[in-house]
Amino acid sequence: MTNSYYIERINKVIDYIEENIEQKLTLVQLSNIAMFSKYHFHRIFKSVTGETLNGFIKRVRMTKAYRLLQVDQTMEINELAFTLGYNSTANFSRDFKDFYGFTPSEIKESDNILVERVMKINSSELNITYKGIEKIPDKFLLYKKITTGYNTKTISKAFEDLHQIAVQNEFLLDQFIGIGYDDPDYTSFDKCKYDACMAVNPENVPKELSINSKILREAHYAIFYFEGHEKQVSLAWDYIFKEWLLNSNYIPDNRPHLEMYLYSEQYELRVFKVNLCLPIKLIKK
Repeated sequence: MTNSYYIERINKVIDYIEENIEQKLTLVQLSNIAMFSKYHFHRIFKSVTGETLNGFIKRVRMTKAYRLLQVDQTMEINELAFTLGYNSTANFSRDFKDFYGFTPSEIKESDNILVERVMKINSSELNITYKGIEKIPDKFLLYKKITTGYNTKTISKAFEDLHQIAVQNEFLLDQFIGIGYDDPDYTSFDKCKYDACMAVNPENVPKELSINSKILREAHYAIFYFEGHEKQVSLAWDYIFKEWLLNSNYIPDNRPHLEMYLYSEQYELRVFKVNLCLPIKLIKK
């Protein structure tokens, strides 16, 4: 059973959305209401409700739009759009047709009752093991920032470039680490940000080397060992949030999660061995 702490927090957000559906609803605003980190709010919301945040907001707006059209046949489409928080009638009509398959004008002229759709999520069996809570110490990182989405080819190329830098400059790297900053369920895929990093001893890095660097600060993480194809990584994160986090005594700390890659004999087949690290802190009762 999902932890009541999470249910209560998400219920506050749901209530706020339904009571303020005509307003612009922002990530910062809603995550603050839930008192969760903006880095992890979307996955928590999806794990509790079964819907993405954007999908839920859109469904609430579309359901209310349909009901208003049925109740008040005199309401103009532009008035309805404004009532539901749209500043463009065209955008409202597009979303409405995407959701129902009909335009608002066609619904106004029809007596048909549309059946609300139900989203079903299928997940395959995952090779994932909870390893416990660990303190990861400070790490000095050299990194390449990707701002064009979680494209696996782009990310792999960034890690390969980092490896070449280490080889060419003859210093050892401790580990490859991926840092994801956005949830593609909420953020447009091509705008998701990701840092491809390698942890190294700063004393071995040539001073003249021109590359981004930073320190990953010490923190506590829930560690999960995962082995599987790159396409299953997002499912593994869904499992961590839905099956572990919501039933734990922890909440995510306000920092992004880590993917700490291990040696994989099947790397060329895009089968990874990786520790998925969720930053956490105890729930204050």
